[in-house]
Amino acid sequence: MPVDQDRGLAERATTNARQTARARYDRATADLDPPLAIVDLGAFDRNAADMTRRAAGRPIRVATKSLRCRYLIERALATPGYQGVMCYALTEALWLHAMGTSDDLLVAYPTVDRRALRALAADGQARQRITIMTDSEAHLDVVDRALGDGHPEIRVCLDLDVSWRPLARWPAVHIGTRRSPLHTPEQAADFAQAITRRAGFRLVGVMGYEGQIAGLGDAPPGRPLKAQLIRLIQGRSVPELNRRRAETIRLIQALTTPEFVNGGGTGSLESTARDASVTELTAGSGLVGPTLFDAYRRFTPEPALLFALPVVRRPGPGIATLFAGGYVASGSGTPDRLPRPYLPAGLRLFGVEGAGEVQTPVRGTAAGSLQPGDRVWLRHAKAGELAERFREYHVIHEDGQVTDVPTYRGESQCFG
Repeated sequence: MPVDQDRGLAERATTNARQTARARYDRATADLDPPLAIVDLGAFDRNAADMTRRAAGRPIRVATKSLRCRYLIERALATPGYQGVMCYALTEALWLHAMGTSDDLLVAYPTVDRRALRALAADGQARQRITIMTDSEAHLDVVDRALGDGHPEIRVCLDLDVSWRPLARWPAVHIGTRRSPLHTPEQAADFAQAITRRAGFRLVGVMGYEGQIAGLGDAPPGRPLKAQLIRLIQGRSVPELNRRRAETIRLIQALTTPEFVNGGGTGSLESTARDASVTELTAGSGLVGPTLFDAYRRFTPEPALLFALPVVRRPGPGIATLFAGGYVASGSGTPDRLPRPYLPAGLRLFGVEGAGEVQTPVRGTAAGSLQPGDRVWLRHAKAGELAERFREYHVIHEDGQVTDVPTYRGESQCFG
């Protein structure tokens, strides 16, 4: 079959699938007024299964910041291949522990929340199930000051800097997220030794988030030169990281035996799983498939989380204006952080107006047929941040039934 004909058939199949999805979502939420957000549960479950395939036998720790909805977190944990959660705040971990969501809670970022630290110290069961993050003795000092002398033992995890520094003489050339100062195996081992010698702390884990691989799509649309550069970076970074991380763990294991070594993210499951020093992976965004993950060649998650906005006016031919919509994702502040119209197909934002606080104009082929009262389905650029905009998600089951579940916001929880 000619390539052009094959491509045309694929495009028509995609268009038909999206039209079917739009009709299904409209039908399931016909009695609800937008703005509203839905979770396609079938797509969520298929994404979960695909991530376990990519993890190649490594257990996946669920990144809660990518979901911010207990129903979805617990749904993922009930799926074979998932084990434990990675929280983004100690207050969140304490709440999830109290709600019985998980008995294995790792806080991904250092905490200086004195009240939360005191709550952790006062709860013997929570202390056995919650691990906090550290990358310097200053973090341990914060805990000591908050809890006082002779405080109960606190479980800690050592955070590695797993960014790529291609020029050894110029460490300022830093490709990846700026997290821990512990870059070399020797730096990490020295700090691990400091933890083991310090009363009131127990080193139970090591983690490193390779953002230059996990969080950087290697196929940005319309950017072929950037794509080549990203692939070059990732191709060089992966083997260097695996060697450095393996040596780091070897040195730390000479001092103590960690319960876990955590690595990766949705975008790096394959490469991180090949690192024999890693015992578990972390992922979350791939469960719901936000638009930032459209820029990867290695996998294609289904859009499982969408939100609908109503058409409220027609300012001109080929233009429809939606109510609200300014749900902009955190990060670089670039256009790829804006929400993207999804259904009906053929809509796009205006470059000069984008997604607004109270209105979002769209244009394109489908805009001419939209009328006030119609709805447009959009996708968020990231995963969990949409939950900060909605008190509930309407979960659409495979049989068309709808279950309403609260987000963190809907349970009156806000962790920053």
